[in-house]
Amino acid sequence: MKNLKWLVGLFLIGILAVSCLDDEPVVNVSYQYRPIDSIQIDSVYSVFQVTEIKTFYSTSNTCQEFFNYDYTALGNERTVAIIAAEVEEPNCTDITEIESFTLKFRPERPGTYSFRFWNGKDENGQDKFIIREIEIR
Repeated sequence: MKNLKWLVGLFLIGILAVSCLDDEPVVNVSYQYRPIDSIQIDSVYSVFQVTEIKTFYSTSNTCQEFFNYDYTALGNERTVAIIAAEVEEPNCTDITEIESFTLKFRPERPGTYSFRFWNGKDENGQDKFIIREIEIR
């Protein structure tokens, strides 16, 4: 019985030692705002229906990809920005490509909604926006 306790004890110590090893590869990812170059709204729907807003932005290399929208709602005003993820790899190629993603907007009450799409910064460092108003009935 003593041998069994020793074996179980050594087994547990071995499991703990192996589980603490840091042998997983580390992938460095940085997140950054990318300016929205343009938007496209084909149809505007009514309350409780989804209106799709296509946003276009430019990547600067092959390691950048769309991550998510930064979406802020305050009353009937919406501020939208694109967040891109960039994986730090030596195989990245500098190339500009236009990407598009669709923002789904589902209003819960009628009215005029003002969308401010972040378009970068001007020469003074001030935020620029593409502003569109959408009338929901």
